[in-house]
Amino acid sequence: MDFSTQVSSVKTASDIVEWLFKASVYRHVLNNGLTLVHRPDFSSEVVSVQVWVKTGSIHEGSLMGSGLSHYLEHLLFKGTTLREGKSISREVHAMGSSINAYTTFDRTVYYFDGPSIAFKAAVDLLADIVLCSTLPEEEVEREREVILREIDMGLDDPDQKLSQALFRTAFQKHPYREPVIGHRELYERVSREDLIAYYRARYVPNNMVISVAGSISWEDCSRFVEERFASEPRGLLLPVLLESESVQLTPRREDIIGEYNVVRGDMGFKVPNFSHEDSPSLDVLAYALGGGEDSILWERLRNQKNLVHYIDCRNWNPGSSGLLCISYVCDPGKGAVVESAVWSVIQNVIRNGLAELVVDKARRQSLVAEVDVRKTMNGQASRLGFGEVVVGDINYMRHYFSRLQTVSTKELQEVAIRYLVEEGMSTVTLGPKSETDDTEANPKDVLPPNPFKLVELDGGLRLLIQEDHRLPKVHLCCVLLGGPMYEPANQRGVSSLLAELLIKDTANRRASEIAEFIESLGGKMVASAGNNTIHLSIEVLPADIDVAIELLADALLCPIFETDTLQTELEAQIAELKERDDDILEYGFRKLREYFFGSHPFAIGADGRIEDLRSLRKADIKAYYEQIVLSENAVLSVCGAFDPIAVQSQLNETIATKILSAPFVKSDLPAYDGPKAVNLIKHMNREQAVVLQAFPDVGILDDDFVVGEVLNELFNGMSSHLFERVRDDKSLAYYVGSTRILGLKSSLFALYAGTQSTQIDEVIKEMNRELVRVATGHVLENELARCRTRLKAARLIGRQTIGARAINAAIHLTYGLPPLYDDDEYAAKLDTCDSAKLAEFAGGFLIPKRRVQLVVRAKKP
Repeated sequence: MDFSTQVSSVKTASDIVEWLFKASVYRHVLNNGLTLVHRPDFSSEVVSVQVWVKTGSIHEGSLMGSGLSHYLEHLLFKGTTLREGKSISREVHAMGSSINAYTTFDRTVYYFDGPSIAFKAAVDLLADIVLCSTLPEEEVEREREVILREIDMGLDDPDQKLSQALFRTAFQKHPYREPVIGHRELYERVSREDLIAYYRARYVPNNMVISVAGSISWEDCSRFVEERFASEPRGLLLPVLLESESVQLTPRREDIIGEYNVVRGDMGFKVPNFSHEDSPSLDVLAYALGGGEDSILWERLRNQKNLVHYIDCRNWNPGSSGLLCISYVCDPGKGAVVESAVWSVIQNVIRNGLAELVVDKARRQSLVAEVDVRKTMNGQASRLGFGEVVVGDINYMRHYFSRLQTVSTKELQEVAIRYLVEEGMSTVTLGPKSETDDTEANPKDVLPPNPFKLVELDGGLRLLIQEDHRLPKVHLCCVLLGGPMYEPANQRGVSSLLAELLIKDTANRRASEIAEFIESLGGKMVASAGNNTIHLSIEVLPADIDVAIELLADALLCPIFETDTLQTELEAQIAELKERDDDILEYGFRKLREYFFGSHPFAIGADGRIEDLRSLRKADIKAYYEQIVLSENAVLSVCGAFDPIAVQSQLNETIATKILSAPFVKSDLPAYDGPKAVNLIKHMNREQAVVLQAFPDVGILDDDFVVGEVLNELFNGMSSHLFERVRDDKSLAYYVGSTRILGLKSSLFALYAGTQSTQIDEVIKEMNRELVRVATGHVLENELARCRTRLKAARLIGRQTIGARAINAAIHLTYGLPPLYDDDEYAAKLDTCDSAKLAEFAGGFLIPKRRVQLVVRAKKP
């Protein structure tokens, strides 16, 4: 069934619920107990096939806390009776598809996403993995080391550490107290025999659900699944007894002290499972309290009192019980004040309830979130699997969302009284030593990392280094000027393709070897291209920095662009372009960009266009590589825990002395002034419509760039004047905001909104009214104050990680900007950006005579 032709108009929440669940859903139980659920969707020739095994960390019995389920998940990709381990990924990639898995407390899910023509092969492959894995002895030991690194990395991750602390504090008997990945000392004792026994006991057909969504008929779907799974005999599935959690009678608390720069906190309250009658009310309550920047906690604690940098509330309840959890990040010394303020908000809700407007927003947020999940076949299959496995009824979600839309303010007040009780609260924090602590402070707790140091290697290759020994990680990256401004006119998208191929096959290693090698290190190697740059990065533990440098050197110096890999990545890039065009907003932005920039290189995004990609050949990739990957165009950056002298010496020897040293020709195109004003209409077979307006914008190197940043912030967020008027006050749009497509000399500033065809004109009027308000200097100081605060905080939050700092510093230097962060200078620029400057900027750029307006609306009947 093609979802795009189902509904003529969707006006109310109940209409949306009816639309979401109108499509046919099939369910069939095979004779051996395996359950198949399927939702046909022929809107795109894509299919998602998922095998949900009803086993997770809470089902590990006498090996509870060992991470047995997660360990087994890794090993099922390492070989079967029919396939070698390496052949699995090769087979998937050859189909232009992807395969992966995850493990939770109560389930392990293996999922395949790819073209629908690969459905039969996907079913065969997944059946082979879940039913016929051999768990090779050598792979058991090899993967043990990989997961040990993963455990160590989790212990180093503040957010994971905090989450584990919350669960062991809130649940003191139930298996939720144990981390899914396991405790290191217990995990190290797991034997191959333990894994085999667990596999045979839990991976049986009557403990599995296959969930399918996509372009495959029910007849073909059920036939292929029957052919591959029906012959597997039903297993003797013994029940796993779970110790129930006692009623919590007093508040619980755990405070973790360590080398951290900020305080992270979680406040959790026990709640019933998803299928409980109170679940919809608890979800709405969580959204109202902390479901975004317009939520109560965000507005009170962040915007009004400036107590936190971040705060949210979520209702986690997919198992036998759950937690309604409030999470925050604040400066040291503020934790107690934050907790008191949160408790004050809760008490106010308990005493006075919530305003109907707040409740209505929260209901809508939850409904929109459900709609968003269903954008992809993977999301649809996941919802089916969730309904069948977690809830036990694939039709329950319809009842749940119908019930959610009727939740009243009184019901929210009642569930707040029932569940948000102090005696049942579990609080955990993670942060630096308190200033009131009597013990001597460690300088590492308070001192920021050293600034980046610029070093010139042999041949003029630039290197940025920053030591940061707070965590045992190192991030190494290379940034190059590239993207649309450097691509041949008929080879758009070659930058993104080159970026991906650089980290694949080299003269020394094949792509599969590199991927396996990186995985064995517990590291990560990625590459991407944007509007202005190409970048490659590797993040590893300090002991593996030599290997990381070697891999980066191979990527930069000796890529071979192997034909099969090139074709696979090319098709994947094309498929991603097609997938984006299925989304009406993505499609609108692509067309808007084309119309606005015309013959300018920025008309096409970094991912390119399909016709150009299809014509690319190996020689084209190589020629572009030789144009871009040059010593003069490269900036290396290293951040983390490393020996700077040793790293500098090794980079000099392995890369600087060997990288191509030909002159690099920078783009000399002048700034783009924008096209003539035009109003355009496109049609698409979708229910909603989108309105987009594009204007010329200054480039990154322009002195007024920060003014554009403030304007972009002004138009975004749930507390923006534009959002409140268009979305909240007049209910004209599902979403509304702004964005920028940034170049060094020229950029595009865009307003966008998702609405209904009947409300397009009203949305345009409101957009224009907002632009006039800004251009005439009527922006209020409190609006600007919020914008400045958010931009300053985003700057700090955005460079918390070594990876973000390494890449941002290298990009700045590549642009010709100082690589060092000058917060005082940035803050000063923001503070001088008043309503007059915004008016001058908007009056020069965001005006009708410089506007390209594009409306994408439903096709005429």
